[in-house]
Amino acid sequence: MDPYQNPNPRGYQGHMPFGSAGHGGSGGSDIPQGTVDNKQKKKLLHRDIERQRRQEMATLFASLRDHLPLQYIKGKRAVSEHVGGAVNFIKDTETRIKELSARRDELIRETCYTSNPDLARTASELGNSVPASVMVQPCVSGFEVAVSSNSSGPEALPLSRVLEALQELGLEVISSLTTRVNERLIHTIRVEVWFNGYSMPFQLQLI
Repeated sequence: MDPYQNPNPRGYQGHMPFGSAGHGGSGGSDIPQGTVDNKQKKKLLHRDIERQRRQEMATLFASLRDHLPLQYIKGKRAVSEHVGGAVNFIKDTETRIKELSARRDELIRETCYTSNPDLARTASELGNSVPASVMVQPCVSGFEVAVSSNSSGPEALPLSRVLEALQELGLEVISSLTTRVNERLIHTIRVEVWFNGYSMPFQLQLI
């Protein structure tokens, strides 16, 4: 037989593709099927978590828009613009609260001062009877009566005289304190003031 006609002459071996079954290959991917399933599950779980997060954020932003006045979000569509409007609203609200608180305190002082003229008269009488500085200043919790006098000598204003003047007006003294600072007397007296039949405690500082 002619050697050139031999389909498989001696010394010739056919080459098979790499990874074929003849060489122990699997014939497909080397990644185990379980690993592929785990990755797919993690991807789906991450997608569900992200979807839920976006839904919650959308609900929160919708609630934020509902609580903001129209002038802070009018003509604004982006979420960042709504957040900026919320920040401006909070700042303006804080400023307004401070202004209203100051106005409230002022009205309380004016009301207390006109409702209790006897206390102002007491301070005036104390100031006229002795050479001492007396000042009455209403505050949120009541009145501050400032009395300044020497600690000794004819210009001294003892605590007993202050208590006596308050008791003559029918004010019940709850507590009293006297201190000495730089040769000056400082009195702090807590009394109970009656308005329209109602007992109201006030802190009076006599300096």
